[in-house]
Amino acid sequence: MSKAKKEIPILDNLRAIAAWSVCLFHFICTTTGFINSDSFIYHVFSFGSYGVHLFFVISGLVIPWSLFHSSYQIKNFFKFFIKRLARLEPPYIVSVIIMLVVIGARKYSPAYNGNEVVVSTKQLLLHVGYLIPFFNGMTWLNNVYWTLAIEFQYYIIIGLLYFLFVSKLFYVRYLAYILITVFPIILPYANFLPFWLPVFGIGILIFLFKSNLITKTEFVLVSALFAVNILIFNQLTAGVVSVLSEFVIIFAFNKSTKILAWLGKFSYSVYLMHAIVGAAAVNILSHYATNFYTKVAIVIAGAVVTFISSYCMYLFVEKPSKKLSSKLAYRKQNAD
Repeated sequence: MSKAKKEIPILDNLRAIAAWSVCLFHFICTTTGFINSDSFIYHVFSFGSYGVHLFFVISGLVIPWSLFHSSYQIKNFFKFFIKRLARLEPPYIVSVIIMLVVIGARKYSPAYNGNEVVVSTKQLLLHVGYLIPFFNGMTWLNNVYWTLAIEFQYYIIIGLLYFLFVSKLFYVRYLAYILITVFPIILPYANFLPFWLPVFGIGILIFLFKSNLITKTEFVLVSALFAVNILIFNQLTAGVVSVLSEFVIIFAFNKSTKILAWLGKFSYSVYLMHAIVGAAAVNILSHYATNFYTKVAIVIAGAVVTFISSYCMYLFVEKPSKKLSSKLAYRKQNAD
């Protein structure tokens, strides 16, 4: 019988937290000379970078969850892939265009230091398909795009190997768990998916457990396996954040607050835009910072610019993309 798609209330709340955590991290900790790297404030907001791990856990959960509640079959892989492209590519492409405009406008900024940013045709074309990591010497136009490349690789893998995880045969599932655990050892490169698979794996386990596809014992044991892997091959804080995210999702699965849920609706746009227009605003204004209070005002200004630009991106690009993706339904199965 076809399963109705179910939403997970807590996720938009967590998306909002993850997006704005990364946003504040970039404003406060990566703006050159803005905040002393030895200061307490710098160390506190440096943890915002781990919002990326929260995003990966959420993706680990929500993609197989969506496939499961859409009665996904392997023959639907290309439609699944097109749905993901329809959902995510338009905002990404628009953000690349905006990034090019910002790069071109740098020379007119009062903060311009004479260092011209040159964008080659090859570099630009490699942004199509997220191919930058596969070519030596190539860099992203926007420093958040590397995470989109990891997500892109995950969509391909989960679309193809989804059936290993939902198999009723325990040894098939455990084969999938072993692959997730071993890949970071074989390919320990942070620019590629294998390094991050245990973090996504935490999300996959939440999906399996909340869908009653695995027992509590299997959930706990394999969660511990993935957590240890993250602790060893990533780092301590990454492991703590991943496990804490797992606990929050499990125990607050159906919880939500209106303001965070609303902010979470356009968290993808926030994630894309903060490192372009928000960071540009903070960078320009940072040259006029004279004391702690002006620095706080500058960060707030960057957040406001990010909010406005992100909401516009959501209304005119991301929201239509969501609607387009939702129209691409999988072929329904006959009722049992």
